[in-house]
Amino acid sequence: MKRVLFFVVVLFFSINVNAQKLVPATSEQKQLMLERITASSANMQSLICNFEQVKELSILNEKMISKGKMYYRSDNCLRWEYTSPYIYTFVLNDKKIMMQAESGKKNVIDIKSSRFFQEIVKVMMNGINGTGLKDIKSFTVNYYWSENQWRVNLIPLQKEMKKMFSTIKLTFNVNDYTVDNVEMDEPNGDTTTILLTGKQFNKTIENAKFTVD
Repeated sequence: MKRVLFFVVVLFFSINVNAQKLVPATSEQKQLMLERITASSANMQSLICNFEQVKELSILNEKMISKGKMYYRSDNCLRWEYTSPYIYTFVLNDKKIMMQAESGKKNVIDIKSSRFFQEIVKVMMNGINGTGLKDIKSFTVNYYWSENQWRVNLIPLQKEMKKMFSTIKLTFNVNDYTVDNVEMDEPNGDTTTILLTGKQFNKTIENAKFTVD
């Protein structure tokens, strides 16, 4: 369950990953990256997109692929919905978190009752408004630059997250300055990559998408 939550969190520190050469960003390039990513986040009232999640296990020569849809609204509402090969839904509606399996079984958590979930939401929202890239308490942040894509590597500093991820790599689209791809490397050698496609910005999303009961 915690891994699902962290997958959702890191997506919002707003790739097709290819052979483009990325080099460490200069101080001027880093400042430009921060300014444009932050401005893009500030103008995003909602986001709807598809995602594909690829899990690569170090001990197996195979990939586990999951697909689904994500809905985000700037009033702290989020829906992360797996649709294939299984159905699983995560919903955040500002004060509560709901996780629902294909069987219909639900787990609803009051954010205020758990410091862990308070921190999850804090990190998530800091990422959405752009301040997460400057969160030196949670991450060591390294910036990389090319003409066609930007990448930010987050190295976790907090104990809980260090157990799950050694590095989180975010690649940003240089046309809209939002995340296209997230790659999460785990201490055991496993890797999870999430690709976002078909992004629609500032569309109306009905309240029913974020209902928690």
